[in-house]
Amino acid sequence: MTKNVSKLIEMKLAVITYHNGDNMNYLMKGIARDACYTSYNSLQYKRKQMSDTICEFEEAAVANHEAKATALANRLDNMQIELEELIERHEADKAVYQIITDGEQWSPQSKSRNVPAALAKKVAAMKKAVA
Repeated sequence: MTKNVSKLIEMKLAVITYHNGDNMNYLMKGIARDACYTSYNSLQYKRKQMSDTICEFEEAAVANHEAKATALANRLDNMQIELEELIERHEADKAVYQIITDGEQWSPQSKSRNVPAALAKKVAAMKKAVA
């Protein structure tokens, strides 16, 4: 772990433990969990932006639009720096969560797939009809 990440962990931990007191464990865990969730979503969003920009770059390169390709390559360079910072932030958030929860690892929750029973039954009937 780099010195920057250690300092970041220390600062994030200080913010959360500011709320230390009787019956505050649940609150502190929630704050740490929220930080992980937020930094994870920021990472996902930045990766999607970069993926889209890479596609744009490839299209510009194939079409021989040198100026556009160069601008997109420069944008990707900046995005790479941002991505590295976001990764560092997320790693720090996960480390703080692990400290606050006495060793529990944070992981993103899978998306809920609550399909109404009536809808599931209807689709099953349709599948049966076309089988």
